[in-house]
Amino acid sequence: MKIIVVGAGKVGYSLCERLVQDDHDVYLIDRSQERIHNLENTLDVSLVCGNGSDIQLLNEIDLSDVGMFISVTDSDEVNMLSCAVAKIAGVTSTVARVRDTNIVDHMDDHMKERLGVDLFINPEMVTAQELLHIIETPSALDVEEFGQGAVRLMEFKINSTFPLVNKPLKELTFPEGVLLVGILRLGEMIIPHGESILLPNDSVFFLGLKDGINEVEQEWFSNHAAFHKRAVIVGAGLLGRNLAILLEKAGFTVKVIEKDIERCEALAAQVDKAIVINGDGTDFDLLEAEEVADNDVIIVLTDDDKLNLLVALVGKHMGIPKTVVRVGRPEYIMLMEQVGIDIVFSPRLMTAGQILRFVRSGEGVVSISTFEGGKAESIEILITEQSPVAGKQLKDIRLPGKALVGVILRGDEAIVPRGNTELLVGDHIVLFSLPESVTKLLNYLT
Repeated sequence: MKIIVVGAGKVGYSLCERLVQDDHDVYLIDRSQERIHNLENTLDVSLVCGNGSDIQLLNEIDLSDVGMFISVTDSDEVNMLSCAVAKIAGVTSTVARVRDTNIVDHMDDHMKERLGVDLFINPEMVTAQELLHIIETPSALDVEEFGQGAVRLMEFKINSTFPLVNKPLKELTFPEGVLLVGILRLGEMIIPHGESILLPNDSVFFLGLKDGINEVEQEWFSNHAAFHKRAVIVGAGLLGRNLAILLEKAGFTVKVIEKDIERCEALAAQVDKAIVINGDGTDFDLLEAEEVADNDVIIVLTDDDKLNLLVALVGKHMGIPKTVVRVGRPEYIMLMEQVGIDIVFSPRLMTAGQILRFVRSGEGVVSISTFEGGKAESIEILITEQSPVAGKQLKDIRLPGKALVGVILRGDEAIVPRGNTELLVGDHIVLFSLPESVTKLLNYLT
């Protein structure tokens, strides 16, 4: 598909990387000649210097065969205008990055349609929602659900005391209805087989029926410590404010520490019970005075990667069970995980992943979730009459690339398949795959 991306900032760059990986024909537009020049040797896309809302420029690119138009500049107004121009010019699907929640909240569906934007994406809200989902499950690093909650995929970290380490998977027994579908080791995602061995510090991905996954969590990963739903956030930017509001609504006791008094005042006006503290998150005396150690999780969200790491390590030293850190540079993720940070995330990768779901959504694709900054993906696909796998048993199907079929959703029933399980029209199948295989899988199955 031919796709135009407007804005060569962090989100635009990460998105283009993923789109190229999916074999799309990508045009990247940015007003900065310097940015365009810096990307000439790093991205395999067509680079265009100019205004993304300039109809003459867009006509020069030729919009007749453009399947999607995505505007992710730092300006909400530019993004909406660019999408409106593209829609008027005939582009079918448009995506606009809009950080001001008030803009979208005050629009009805008719107004959104008239504006010409098919998907509004708010990076800070997307990230906050993802973090809430993770924080609410204290023993897991990530959680995704399929089939209205009947199927779960959960990521856990294993240590040297884990009872199943150093044994081949073929010798291990997991609860009924559960598959181990992925192993993350030193930044590399592995689709396991019978001879695969779990090692200390691996992150493992279990996919299966909800009851079975819960049994895995309780038996091997629950620390059985009381979870009081107490959270401390360091940094009250847009992301910090959104997360504080969501955590409060979810029943958490929330403390927020922020150096900037204006940000403190802005947040204080938006929350009911959360405590907002104007202070330095690196001040050990302040952290002790505010009894930060009594919290279940510390979430560090400043714009300084090094500061975030320092504060999280201080929190870990004080005894906080779970540490969550924002990074601006994705290359720091693995490093921070290696020094003991529980969850490291990049807002730009989460945003790019959300947009990518929309790009890939089409006939037969129910949902797509990404893990570990795009190192693995889970896909829920509807089997139609046109699907080449309809009526075939799993043992007779050769899926392209590296992927595992974890669960089949058939009506109200969730089935963990075996080799002789037949795929029927109307089934939903949930797969776990490496990202480079996703396009091949979608082309084959849909």
